[in-house]
Amino acid sequence: MVCIQKLALAAFAASSSAFLIPSLEEIVDAFGHKEQIQEAQIIDTFEGLPNPNEKPIPGNAPIVQCEALNPQILDLQEVIIDPSPPVKGQNLTFSATGYLSKDVEDGAYVEVDVRFGFIRLIHQTYDLCEQVENVDLECPIKKGKQVITKQVEIPAEVPPGKYVVNARAFDKDDKLITCLTATVEFPATGAGLL
Repeated sequence: MVCIQKLALAAFAASSSAFLIPSLEEIVDAFGHKEQIQEAQIIDTFEGLPNPNEKPIPGNAPIVQCEALNPQILDLQEVIIDPSPPVKGQNLTFSATGYLSKDVEDGAYVEVDVRFGFIRLIHQTYDLCEQVENVDLECPIKKGKQVITKQVEIPAEVPPGKYVVNARAFDKDDKLITCLTATVEFPATGAGLL
């Protein structure tokens, strides 16, 4: 099963808390089954304006730490993807490094929002510990340095357009593990990142 989880991993690689992204099949299916698209919403965005509450993640991936002015358990230090930009129908390798300031235990969860242009496709909450197995981790995820390298397939069927994935992960006590936003654009004829 090809998952947007895998696509988002390319974007959110070192975040052991942000590896729970809805399946890419869910997004692809949403284009053919209108009933699967959650209520269409117009999103107010002010692209291009500097946001002091966002911090770019070092590396070559299109990821920013959102809510950067708030304390977070994960310090995501670097995300590298290859190829950059990702290419539809090809494998993508990502490598990420981060540091957890405390253990992440059962009960942790992540809220995921996937938008296609201005339309919200998915807004869902996932059990973090159930999902981290997809990146060869298991709970409890111990405090300290985390290094993840993974290869994922980018399906050729990804509809062209701009996708914005936002993941806000919380520990069992509702403390913010991380907030990450990735923007990926797939042109009709190839691939690309913003």
